[in-house]
Amino acid sequence: MHELVIKGGRVALDNGWAECDIAIDEGRIAAIGTGLAGKSVIGAGGRWVMPGGIDAHCHLDQPVWGGAGNADDFESGTISAAFGGTTCIVPFGMPGPDMTTIGAVDRALDRATGRAVIDYGLHAVVTMGTGPDVEQQLSQLAGRGIASVKLFMTYQGFAVDDDLFFRVLDAAHRLGWIVMVHAENDAAIRRTRQRLIDLGRTDIRYHVVAHSETMEREATHRALAFAEMTGARMTIVHVSSWQSAEEVARARARGVDAIAETCPQYLFIGAADLDRPALDAARFVFSPPPRSPRSHEHLWQALIAGGIDLWSSDHSPYFFADKIARSQTPGFTTTLSGIPGIETRLPLLFSEGLLSGRLTLERYLDLTSRNAAAIYGLAHAKGRIAIGLDADLALWDPTATWTLGHSALHSRVDFTPYEGRSVTGKPTTVLVRGVPVVADGVLQVRPGFGQFVERTAADPARSGKPVEETTPWLDA
Repeated sequence: MHELVIKGGRVALDNGWAECDIAIDEGRIAAIGTGLAGKSVIGAGGRWVMPGGIDAHCHLDQPVWGGAGNADDFESGTISAAFGGTTCIVPFGMPGPDMTTIGAVDRALDRATGRAVIDYGLHAVVTMGTGPDVEQQLSQLAGRGIASVKLFMTYQGFAVDDDLFFRVLDAAHRLGWIVMVHAENDAAIRRTRQRLIDLGRTDIRYHVVAHSETMEREATHRALAFAEMTGARMTIVHVSSWQSAEEVARARARGVDAIAETCPQYLFIGAADLDRPALDAARFVFSPPPRSPRSHEHLWQALIAGGIDLWSSDHSPYFFADKIARSQTPGFTTTLSGIPGIETRLPLLFSEGLLSGRLTLERYLDLTSRNAAAIYGLAHAKGRIAIGLDADLALWDPTATWTLGHSALHSRVDFTPYEGRSVTGKPTTVLVRGVPVVADGVLQVRPGFGQFVERTAADPARSGKPVEETTPWLDA
């Protein structure tokens, strides 16, 4: 007799669909089979039982940047995530001005404790203000369950120079960490931005010009060349264009341990959405910006074929008035980059990827939970429906058709770029460690139920060999 049994659902297992029960004891999956008995039972008839989603790229309760703080803290943000079928997130310990990497992680942990309703990890972030002892800081964080670090190649106050970039890559290689990179060429962006300002071309549609695909492609190529030189593992986050996706594919062909992530906004929002009246267009401003139909099609094919590994939200929650700096005619130079998406990430892919037949079940599971668990050191506990792992589960109604909109969502952000979009498929009951966080569309737990999850680094001995250690004058 098990503590809890999920009965009668269509269950998404590693080897495909199965009509079976899932037994849960002490928060973990204890058995998978038929005829299982439990002290408590959740009927899953007519539901698809999926692994809880893992969103490994989202922003919550960060220090004020660009004149505006985040609308979502760890309470509202994780509630929104749970209602979207996500059971674990890995946001960033984002530093404020002159804040060390360790100080930023400590701040984020303090903000999350007692507030989160689902489980969470944290990524470290290194900036030019991290301090001279960056290697020591990363080594200390490795002992605290951190296994990844993010670097920015643009944004004033965040962009790192090449010297610091290499120091972080070398440290990450030694620790078995993965390095996440926001790849855009900062000098090119600043140059083009100023030229547009000088010409008086500050309408929001020029955001696409100021952050062109070429700028993203160049930075992606350079970041991956750095990974090749050092042997470090690297994720290029929010790949937005066919050009950047091809750079990742070329790096992989050379043997670089390169991972590609994209986000819903790069499949469902296009550059044409910025060519609207200013207050409407502002809802679609994020960086890198939305791209062309050619990039949409290329990214869909990469999702299908495996060229893209991760499907993340890049949830960047601002109140709309803050996003537009309370202007009635916002321009691309004054509108903050970032949109909400932590709750809509999975419903969009479930509807338009899995149900539409574009994606196989295997690819859907890879993109939404399995790959994130494997890449970011969560596979020992999460990411799949398998005996011994945490019972993080989402019961989806595959027939529910509903309309995405601010009133239907749970983030504190007061807009969504997907307002009015109809999707099919909705998570109705969501469990974290065997406890219903959402049951039949109603929140069941108090803030603080979510726990920090220590992640595991890769074995450094299995990392790639730095290019500079090769001996090209000898026969292979």
